[in-house]
Amino acid sequence: MREFIAIDFETANPKRVSACSIGYAKVSDGKIIETAGHLIKPVGGHAPFQTKIHGIKENDTFDKPSFHAIYPEIRDIFAYPLVAHSLFDKQVLKALALHFDLPLSFEYHDTSSMAKSRLPALKNHKLKTLVKHFNLPPFKHHDATEDAVACAKVYLKLKGLDHDANSQNSDIGIKAEFKGLIGGILEDDIVDYKEACQLLYWLEDHDEVAREYEELTEITKRFLEDDVLDDIEARTLRMMLRFIQDRES
Repeated sequence: MREFIAIDFETANPKRVSACSIGYAKVSDGKIIETAGHLIKPVGGHAPFQTKIHGIKENDTFDKPSFHAIYPEIRDIFAYPLVAHSLFDKQVLKALALHFDLPLSFEYHDTSSMAKSRLPALKNHKLKTLVKHFNLPPFKHHDATEDAVACAKVYLKLKGLDHDANSQNSDIGIKAEFKGLIGGILEDDIVDYKEACQLLYWLEDHDEVAREYEELTEITKRFLEDDVLDDIEARTLRMMLRFIQDRES
């Protein structure tokens, strides 16, 4: 792609519709030519867990516009192919479009999936890990604009490794992606709320894997219904993922 836009959202509470910040970086001919970010008044207010992750509080957003209000200002970015790290941002965009009845249609590329396909030997495929792997400049994680810039740079590096544009769409590629996702979650031997959400989002976007691991899908969905992952639930998911990891290795 000659031109694309890397995006990143931060959310204020467990609901995907609760975007409280968006950052983006526009790339043309391999160079970042524009960056921007906006604070957003989130749907549903702020929750302590998410605030702890990114530091955005009620005081930062109470007087900011909603996503619906800023959409006319940023709508042009969705005309470009979008790049983000994981499917989380795609889920956020879909939730916002549904909630505000916006005519959003976009092309989406996930650098996390790309990395799992092209760099299977890495210990995990988190954005910070890839930035370090490619010797890119350090960045402030969970700052939406800085995450978007880092994602854009990682995408350009990954495209340099791309010798099979269709590899990530194969059954083998999807299985490798799932194994990589599990490996990343289990890296610190702890399953937290955000990782459980990412697992569920991924399964919801990959029906064939969700059907194969129906018990995992249903249990994860049930655990997240109350927007909290307690210690017992976290340990249960860890054991299930460890079992799958051992079976698939």
